[in-house]
Amino acid sequence: MTPIVSIVGRKNSGKTTLIEGVVLELASRRWRIGTIKHSDHSLGLDDLDHKGKDSYRHKAAGACAVILSSPDRLMLIKETGSPSTITDIRRYLGDIDLILTEGYKSEDKPKIEICRKASGEELLCTKEKDNLVAIVTDSEFNLNLPCFRPDDYKGISDFLEKEFIAKKKQEEMELFVCQKRIPLNPFVKEFFKNSILGMIRSLRDVPEKPKEIEIRID
Repeated sequence: MTPIVSIVGRKNSGKTTLIEGVVLELASRRWRIGTIKHSDHSLGLDDLDHKGKDSYRHKAAGACAVILSSPDRLMLIKETGSPSTITDIRRYLGDIDLILTEGYKSEDKPKIEICRKASGEELLCTKEKDNLVAIVTDSEFNLNLPCFRPDDYKGISDFLEKEFIAKKKQEEMELFVCQKRIPLNPFVKEFFKNSILGMIRSLRDVPEKPKEIEIRID
């Protein structure tokens, strides 16, 4: 499953600039990077399309989902009825090597926090409570965590590549219950894997060696 790392920090700390720099660096290494921007404000149709366009008319007529398709791009507009978690959104980015989110401090995902000296504030996250995995700062912190300068896009990309992208191939199974990741020991993981693969391979139209399997029970 595609790994997710959230870039968090206070307002105007440089989250967008950091993501731009890291995405540029990782993309130059031929990794496929997806991003998710968190907004506390309601987004209207005009944020994605304009009144009078066919996609707008489809949505305004009552379609619960509208996909815009071009030779090289897909855009999705979909009613959700409630706020979407990162795990909900991730399923739309299945062919991505890493997802970077801007925000989502309250979700249980690995986080890199930006904290600048000029803000004069303490860190928002902690290693134990908030799954803080690294700090980007122009100050000094002694928390036994990797620290990077704000413009060290190469160093941050090396860290993400080693700790998340490379380990994606090693992760054979993940279990999420109510959007919370449940750790599995090797015995349970192997039991689940063999049981699920055994049942799925007996079904029609299932590839002999599926690359990824997702089961959702609501």
